[in-house]
Amino acid sequence: MTSVPPAPEEDTANFDYLEIANMELRRAIISEWQQTMSTAALTTVVCAVCARDTNISSIVFVKPRKVDFALLCNPLLPDNLQPSSYNRVAYGGAILHPKGLTNIDGLGDLRICKECRSDLARPRMPRFALANWLYYGLEKLPNSVSDAFRRATPVERILVSRARASKISYKFSELPGHVMYKKPAVTSQRCVKGNIAIHPQDTTSFNEVLPPSAESIRDTVCAVFVGQTKPDLQTIRQLTPILVRKSRVRIMIEFLVAHNPHYRVGETFKGFSKSNLDNLFGPGTQGVDEDVLCSMEIGHIGRSDGVEGATSSYIPGQEDGPAKDEEGVLMENVGYTDNDDTPVNYRRMTMVALAHCLADGRFLKVQAGSKLIPDFRNPNLLSWLFPHLDPWGIGGFHKHERFTPLTMAQQLKYLLSVHDSPFRKDPDFAFVYYNILQKKAVYDSVTFRVSGRERESVVQQLLKVDVVVLNRLIAAFKENPHYKCKNAEESSILKLLLKVNAVSHDLPGSNGYKIALRNQIRGLINDEGTPTLFITLNPSDRDHPLVRLYAGDEIVLEDAMQGEELSRWKRTIYAAENPAACAKFFDTMMTNFISTVLRYGRSGRGLLVSVKHIMAR
Repeated sequence: MTSVPPAPEEDTANFDYLEIANMELRRAIISEWQQTMSTAALTTVVCAVCARDTNISSIVFVKPRKVDFALLCNPLLPDNLQPSSYNRVAYGGAILHPKGLTNIDGLGDLRICKECRSDLARPRMPRFALANWLYYGLEKLPNSVSDAFRRATPVERILVSRARASKISYKFSELPGHVMYKKPAVTSQRCVKGNIAIHPQDTTSFNEVLPPSAESIRDTVCAVFVGQTKPDLQTIRQLTPILVRKSRVRIMIEFLVAHNPHYRVGETFKGFSKSNLDNLFGPGTQGVDEDVLCSMEIGHIGRSDGVEGATSSYIPGQEDGPAKDEEGVLMENVGYTDNDDTPVNYRRMTMVALAHCLADGRFLKVQAGSKLIPDFRNPNLLSWLFPHLDPWGIGGFHKHERFTPLTMAQQLKYLLSVHDSPFRKDPDFAFVYYNILQKKAVYDSVTFRVSGRERESVVQQLLKVDVVVLNRLIAAFKENPHYKCKNAEESSILKLLLKVNAVSHDLPGSNGYKIALRNQIRGLINDEGTPTLFITLNPSDRDHPLVRLYAGDEIVLEDAMQGEELSRWKRTIYAAENPAACAKFFDTMMTNFISTVLRYGRSGRGLLVSVKHIMAR
């Protein structure tokens, strides 16, 4: 009889990561989480110098005698735009934020963040000081103009902007299950939910007159309705996000033309067009003040199982609507980034980069001509795209008069962290400028390589390339990647490009970047083994009170945890209107989970033993 050898002892050391944390460790993690996520730890205070919401641990109280207020003045700012919400004379004419002052009527202590305090001690103007052309003078707007900009619908803002860098689509859907569902459209508008989809354009389009022509509007904005029945005109007129009021549009345009230097009438801008304004709603509507644009494309999609499956969500209460005493149409914003110009479409990427170089790095299109205007380093562009955010035209990116230069990325991050800033609440500002930064990163990172013996010949041929023909090829290959050349000139450009290798560095968001990340994950799996446990975190910005704290509400998180006084609908509206606060909330939750629960990068084990690698991009 053959004996059976004993089974080898199982190596339990390989399963140490499955060890359950003991009660002492779990209590320690819970206690640390409660302290880290407490009101005391997360409360922010406004810095008087830069106006950023800053964690209270990074704020110092400074005596006025220790501050050189001359470093915080901007003598180039016109007197009529200097702030008046505090006693500016008492503070030596410095441009400050009143919420960072302990006394707005006279001289008092200042709350200053450590970064600004360090610069003042050197002494030099802090780069994010309001005096460094980061004060936008919104408080100095006339009441009628301020009210017009504040109440303007997204469509009205399009009509008063000299430039546009995105196309906007509106989707309105009925809310099944709502008490007003399937009721007459005129009385059931509160059971409608909306989405705004912001699509990037390849080039920034430029308007010669305001409001723009019907053809330009038709290419810029559209709307689609999803529901049981096709909406009639009366139904459409109930949806305020797509309505236009002529009187409000006229107030904004006339102010911009009169007071904003970037809207001054000249060779490329003809100013206000009364005929375009009169015909916004179609012929014979000159006396109508508020309606829907006649040139706006509006479509209808019937509700079906396919549509439901494509747009459904697992979030509880996603289809909730307002109660009887609650108003408003929920408009959620979705931004898309243009990801075509990546190494996957190598030929077109090379042509686009070459066209950009031949155009001296310029990439902005004028509607009525071929003149190119700088895009990436254009101090006018912010006011052209978002006149309601920079109505006086004094705070653009790369402003030449700025005392301490700022990159676009630095200023963009700053604008999204300023207390009660309109930049933080704008539905498409962050999306548009993220795409501009992405395009800039493509052109900054792409270089050309050729063989040494052909370098001089290739350079001379590249300089002779007709940009018009090259741009035509770019458009053709975008429409059809298998496009065949139609003449000898196009064929010669393609043959020339075969001699040129485009090399792109690490570019976040591109397909090449994603492939690199996937390769890193494969390398980790090869080195450490396959993953055993998958964790999905889904912080709810709608339901967590931290969003309200980050948005500027004076609340105590511990009290809010006992019960929320806002209804689910009001919380949803609040989250949709404060995208920057929601983003900051998500970052806080994820960062603290990694640091406190997993204890990554710290000595000792966390809830899941010792974490060696984190793939968080």
